[in-house]
Amino acid sequence: MLEKEKCILAIEKWEKTRAHYNEIKSLVPPAAAFSFNQKECQWLEENNDNGKFHTYIGVNEDQLILIVVPLDKKGTEKELPSYLYSELKRLNKEIVITETDVVTTRKKTVLSENLEITKYSEEKDFPTYNEPSITERASVKDIEKWKNECLDWFYYQSKKSNGKNIFRTFTVPFSDISRETGQDGEVVAFFGFKHSSIYQKALPILIFIAVENQTKSAQIISSQAVDEIMLTNSQDWAHPCPPLCKDGVDFGLLG
Repeated sequence: MLEKEKCILAIEKWEKTRAHYNEIKSLVPPAAAFSFNQKECQWLEENNDNGKFHTYIGVNEDQLILIVVPLDKKGTEKELPSYLYSELKRLNKEIVITETDVVTTRKKTVLSENLEITKYSEEKDFPTYNEPSITERASVKDIEKWKNECLDWFYYQSKKSNGKNIFRTFTVPFSDISRETGQDGEVVAFFGFKHSSIYQKALPILIFIAVENQTKSAQIISSQAVDEIMLTNSQDWAHPCPPLCKDGVDFGLLG
């Protein structure tokens, strides 16, 4: 946990750093991630009363950090003496991400009045309407794209606009870090690049992956739809600000 005053100083430090590419390069290893253990995820679950939460990028003791700020029911940031944070660090082990595609096969056999089989057919239903738009394969490609292109992106943004278009916060669906009851493990947050059809360019995002303690298998965390039957995360991705800074959103720690 990091005291609120130190969180604000860290956020201000990142705001100033955005204009200086060499400083950014030293703070952001392309192949690195943030991680949260089970206890830390539980802290957010207990303190967050909204379908989303805020994260801030900061610099603390020469380390890039991700600060987690819970929201109340109205979407206002909660005033707490300290907030959860994680340092950006290189991975010390590989992550095996599992993706399951469910295909339903219907077999039809037509039996005539004379009890003879007159027709046999098979139909396959592929998961189209309920398939997440952020699949494991797509997310891994987004993460790899970040690793390969993030330094070029930071250089371009720092020179073009003195870093003013480089993210300071992310609004994250709460489902991205919540776990099913009884599951133990850590949640790892990666940077990624996701193409925006509106902006016609790649936007930085955060991608959250759950890693199980026992099996060491990993899976993209998806949200549960309203009907509680089909899994979907079509809206389930972290929105960066800038550029996606909507009017009326309370980013209290920005000052």
